[in-house]
Amino acid sequence: MYAAVKPLSNYLRLKTVRIYDPIFTMHSKCTIVILLTCTFLLSAKQYFGEPILCLSSEKHTEFVQSYCWTMGTYILPAEDERDGTSSWDFAFYSPAGAAAEAFNLSSLRALVAHNEQYARLISIAEGVGPETRGVTKRLYLRYYQWVFMILLFQSLLFYFPSFLWKVWEGQRMEQLCCEVGDALILEVTYRTRLQMLTRYFRAQFAPIHCCYSIKYAFCELLNLLISILNFWLMDVVFNGFWHKYIHALAAIPVYDWNLWNLMTSRVFPKVAKCEMFVYGPSGTPNILDILCMLPLNILNEKIFAVLYVWFLFIAMLATINILYRLLLICCPELRLQLLRTHLRGMPKAHVREVLANAGYGDWFVLMCVSINVNPSLFRELLEQLYAKQKQARSTETVFAEAKHHSQQLSHLSQAKLDRSPSRNCSLTLDPMADRHSIGTLSSHRLGVMPTAPTLNLMAPNDEIISMDRFYQESNA
Repeated sequence: MYAAVKPLSNYLRLKTVRIYDPIFTMHSKCTIVILLTCTFLLSAKQYFGEPILCLSSEKHTEFVQSYCWTMGTYILPAEDERDGTSSWDFAFYSPAGAAAEAFNLSSLRALVAHNEQYARLISIAEGVGPETRGVTKRLYLRYYQWVFMILLFQSLLFYFPSFLWKVWEGQRMEQLCCEVGDALILEVTYRTRLQMLTRYFRAQFAPIHCCYSIKYAFCELLNLLISILNFWLMDVVFNGFWHKYIHALAAIPVYDWNLWNLMTSRVFPKVAKCEMFVYGPSGTPNILDILCMLPLNILNEKIFAVLYVWFLFIAMLATINILYRLLLICCPELRLQLLRTHLRGMPKAHVREVLANAGYGDWFVLMCVSINVNPSLFRELLEQLYAKQKQARSTETVFAEAKHHSQQLSHLSQAKLDRSPSRNCSLTLDPMADRHSIGTLSSHRLGVMPTAPTLNLMAPNDEIISMDRFYQESNA
């Protein structure tokens, strides 16, 4: 058995680069391993024997067992599961013929309360007893042959979100974080990968990162939807599984094993009834009442008790995870605090500066990188991003001031020309005036005296005008 389930342990092994959070891992990988392990257990015939054993007056036992396995078995529902009153009258079956109220003889508790000795004589197990054909309600166990297929289908269903995210992710994290996830890294590799990561996050990939984070959030939402779909599927297949089995689980803490056997037998009965028609030589039909043992239900009741708790647990985690994701999208301050947990010693103002122009998608990719790289490298990456961003802001400020200074000079020159009465000459700035103004501003910052701009005084016929003539015409 261990050899059969051993390959599943490789699926749970932690990867060098992790692309799922813990809740996603529990919802997909852990659930898949549990379901596949249960599937292997139920399909191991050498451990649990034949799936069905039937007892009848017919000589061809193998044929009867195959018939009941194919056509299905059934039980009689308990008193609290029936609509209206029971179709049986105790006086009809009672040896003493004493009158009694009508009640369901398939309910052992009701029968034992009335006449314990008689109940032991006519009832074999919960849901198995005398019935009136065409009147007594039957509950068919159509799931029994397909339990291992149901578990296999559930494992594929829970695997779908992780498979979808693996396709959408496209090994982006592996390309970003390869070779730098260990505690000890070669200096050349360290510097090379740090430089590459810095260039990557300095590039404008905000739309790509936003799409990346939205796809991951969609896969998390898909986990929750699959959990809800799984609840509905199990309730339909196992005849009201969720509201019946809660009573069985409630019996475990108080060690009420009688209640446990009673409630589990309503969902996974170990003994069931089967009906087969046999025709005589003249064509008259005879009904064979067959009693069948269902050995696999001994294992099913334990397996689904565990799955009941596990499915509820991961559904609650998936719901909390969706609410947590919405909170992260709406609260930038929370994103800042979470990123700081991976940046020991880095000032909060520096982290805030890095995230000033970063959206949720950029933050999400940074968090994924922080999980998969060396902590020292990630801290140095954020420090370099802060330095680059501060330098870029300083450069933008210089160019903005230079542009403003150039515009002021242009307006001043235009105002002088507008006030001049002479139209015979034109006063224009040198084409390099803008560059000169930028150089002037830079010179002021460096403590160097700026040079005066050069005037190009041209007459309409392109001859050079002397300074004396220019002043004379201006005064006139």
